Amino acid sequence: MRQRFSVKIAASEADLAREADAVVLATKPASYEAILRLIAPELAGKILLLLAPSFDIKRTRQIVGEGVYIARAMPNIAACIGASATALCFDAGFSEPKKETVREIIAKIGKIYEIDEAEFAAFTGIAGSLPAYACAFIEAAADAGVRGGLPRQLCYDTVCAAVEGTARLIQSGKHPAALKDEVCSPAGTTIEGLAALENGGFRGALMQAVAACIAKARG
Repeated sequence: MRQRFSVKIAASEADLAREADAVVLATKPASYEAILRLIAPELAGKILLLLAPSFDIKRTRQIVGEGVYIARAMPNIAACIGASATALCFDAGFSEPKKETVREIIAKIGKIYEIDEAEFAAFTGIAGSLPAYACAFIEAAADAGVRGGLPRQLCYDTVCAAVEGTARLIQSGKHPAALKDEVCSPAGTTIEGLAALENGGFRGALMQAVAACIAKARG
């Protein structure tokens, strides 16, 4: 790692916190409290960026004390290719330059949405966990294509391209309902497919999935 990325390797969590200007805590949430207690003495005057869906700023402040600049972000798995939708909020006391430091870090993994911390659970439901739901949809659509006689990889590539193109149309300003109406010709194939989705409770099931995620994130 030293040779490939020109990084400095710390001997312990405390050593890392001591050397860094900003600490990004990106471990599993179950490890948060123990790690925070280890590094708390080294955090005075530094930025601490949290990446856990259920570990809030107030709880963190109780562990690390005053004098630490705490921010919280909620990315999704697309961060690994720089395409995450990431929620971001700051605790009180952040100067604009320190906020910009955090924004620069988050911008490297995708798009930033600055929202209140109270809205993080809902954001988790529609962005943090959504890739799993989208993958289930893509896999099911590809399975249907295979059932219809198409090669598996062609199905995955085609479904992904269709989903990406649709998302880009909506991002360009097209309303989802208007776009759906344009695709659905009278007595056509698409309206038949939509009728089958409605009969299966597709939209209601998706809304329930997001609601369940939000409830879990709120603890």
